[in-house]
Amino acid sequence: MNELNFFKQNGYLIKENLISQKNISKINKIVNEIVLKEKQKNKKNTLNKTQSYDNYHFVYNSNSLKNREILRLNNPQNRFYDLSRNKKIISIAKKLLGGSVRFHLGKLNFKLPNKKKGSEIGWHQDWAFYPHTNDDLITVGIYLDDCFEKNGPLKIIKNSHKKKLYNHHNKENFFIGKIDLKKNKIGINKSVSITGTAGTVVFFHCRSVHGSGHNHMDSSRPLILFGYRACDAWPLINDGNPHPEVDLENYDKNIIVGKKSIKPRLTKVPTIIPLPKKKHYVSIYELQKNKH
Repeated sequence: MNELNFFKQNGYLIKENLISQKNISKINKIVNEIVLKEKQKNKKNTLNKTQSYDNYHFVYNSNSLKNREILRLNNPQNRFYDLSRNKKIISIAKKLLGGSVRFHLGKLNFKLPNKKKGSEIGWHQDWAFYPHTNDDLITVGIYLDDCFEKNGPLKIIKNSHKKKLYNHHNKENFFIGKIDLKKNKIGINKSVSITGTAGTVVFFHCRSVHGSGHNHMDSSRPLILFGYRACDAWPLINDGNPHPEVDLENYDKNIIVGKKSIKPRLTKVPTIIPLPKKKHYVSIYELQKNKH
């Protein structure tokens, strides 16, 4: 089975050693420098920043300065632009998206060790966060360290991208970015663990149901995530990432393969608008806590 058919059937594709160890070492060196610099700052004004496509900031597991740790770096493409446009990644994205590629979003999740640190990600579909006029959107995950079952790998439910869009709202009808597993009876025991060595890259469909558990090892398990969309997939709502109504020029600058056009492609896709929210442009960690 070729790559495209495998992706269409399963909703994901794994490419081992797609990024060289030399490049991974360079990236990790820069990441470590960025993290060290941030820890040395330790200022209150780094807290509670909201997400937007042009800023570059950290998300913490606590608002307390004393024991807080970094969960995520938002918009790492501002520092790792070349990686976000990597030819190997983009050539595969182009096939999976039908011929055109527009950059959508970036984040670097650190997957902290220890259950108490709050880096578990509940089961969800990315599509629930950012509905578009069609669902030709993918997320690309790049492992910066070896990933095993023990350190909380990304888990994906095969073939779930072809099925229903699950409700990601709570009982009070606020959007919280996660699926009620009991209510929906999702068979997470049938999920696939996306393990692999550093340099492994996973591509998955925006409607694939996925999540990740606790990291039971002693060190973090960093993962860079880049989102891409077909050029004719237009957002129905502003999710804090490059958006045509906020800045059309910037939105078009994010085209990597394809031509700019104001003619979206409309397809019959299930859609639930991710509103109301108690807070906008916050991380999935904060949303899934279900309290503000």
